[in-house]
Amino acid sequence: MLSIFNNHSGISPVAQDFIWLGEYYDGTYLAEFDLTTGIENSFYSINKSKLIRFGILGHNYKLFFEHDGVFNLNGAGIEVVYRHGEKEYNLTGHSGKFSDIITYKDAESTVNLAGGGGLTNTVINQYNFGYKSVIELDGVTFQFKATCKIPFGQAMYMNFWLVADKKLDGVLVIKKNNRIVEEINAPLRKGVGGEVNFGLS
Repeated sequence: MLSIFNNHSGISPVAQDFIWLGEYYDGTYLAEFDLTTGIENSFYSINKSKLIRFGILGHNYKLFFEHDGVFNLNGAGIEVVYRHGEKEYNLTGHSGKFSDIITYKDAESTVNLAGGGGLTNTVINQYNFGYKSVIELDGVTFQFKATCKIPFGQAMYMNFWLVADKKLDGVLVIKKNNRIVEEINAPLRKGVGGEVNFGLS
């Protein structure tokens, strides 16, 4: 069964630049705006227990993550590992751990103070999607959040946030298409979160 993300043109069916889309394991899906009729759907109508993929479409881009937390950004696979000494903790690649999905828009509004003080225009300047997850690996519990950010007129990037229930002096390893592309020193204090941005250009 081919994914709607593979079959679709990647063009938003409405004037909005990008729309979210959740795909289910039975081949059905729910989009922010129906791909045929353009009718709007609520994010809260997504059946998270049936999700196999979630992401956004627009401007010929197909950006999503699989049910195992691995991102597919227009064909580029993004995986994340935390390495502590010789031990590697795979933060992605665990089926069924990534149903706490995130999507939101950053926007700016203009206020007309001279003409009565009302809002005159609201512009979306960034689209965001991803997930939050709690993963237990070899006696360590990680809280992991991965968000893909698509700012208007700038290169998209990933934001990774991580906290562990133990002190770890490790490295965050980012893989693109199964190859290591970045290793970032990421010491963690117990219960204290840290975050990094990773450029995708």
